[in-house]
Amino acid sequence: MAVANPDWRPARVVENRAIARASVWLTLEAADGRPAAFEPGHVLGVGLKRDDGEMLRHAYTVSAGDPAARRFSHLYRVIPHGRMTPLLETVAPGATLYFHGPGHNPIQREVRPEAERIVGIATGTGLGPLYGYAAKTLREGETRPLTLYAGFREAADLCLEPELRALAEAYPNFAYRFSLSRPHASWTGLRGRVDQSVPPLLGGLSGLHVHLVGNGEMVHLWRPALRKAGMEKERVTIETYFNHHAEPGADAIEAFAERLMGRS
Repeated sequence: MAVANPDWRPARVVENRAIARASVWLTLEAADGRPAAFEPGHVLGVGLKRDDGEMLRHAYTVSAGDPAARRFSHLYRVIPHGRMTPLLETVAPGATLYFHGPGHNPIQREVRPEAERIVGIATGTGLGPLYGYAAKTLREGETRPLTLYAGFREAADLCLEPELRALAEAYPNFAYRFSLSRPHASWTGLRGRVDQSVPPLLGGLSGLHVHLVGNGEMVHLWRPALRKAGMEKERVTIETYFNHHAEPGADAIEAFAERLMGRS
């Protein structure tokens, strides 16, 4: 089926599988014979053509890539009253979607080579590209300590835990922690939002590279606070999923920077 914009390439749906409440793992395979060498952190436009011919489209971050097979995966969240995702989650394997891109830098290219430790911090489906980055860089020989922290609302929202556990078992320099803002009584993991639970675990900021992915409220608090706490601009990299214009107040940023420095 042709599309009007030649930049949109066809892709076959390989997998479209729910892996947590409202979170779906989508794997696509380029169907035009052209290369599809995408990495975790690349951003692609994904298009869904409705029966009436309208193309619904949204930008999604690549969570994993397999260039040899021309395949790539996205972790997306289903928005109950959204225009696209309630339809997208019903698409069956074998169906045709469309994509174009990429944009943005892969995470692996953004992490500074001189950093001594790497920390990824995500909210929700922002964990997808951080997991994919960790799997790729560890497989390729990364030996620096690498820790991922992911914040979710409730335990039903947790995703990719089996995959992360397998990485932790295979690579002694890798670790991960989940934090719940609404934990049940028996929850034994971290409690609270990542800005509450993670700072005491960072072990200081010296030698650290931090990559932030997810809600703009989180990203736009952490980035300026880390800078104010003394981290170089190049060692704090980001991708904002939504709430792009969130603006924490100067007092909130100052107070959080103090926490990051262990002064409060």
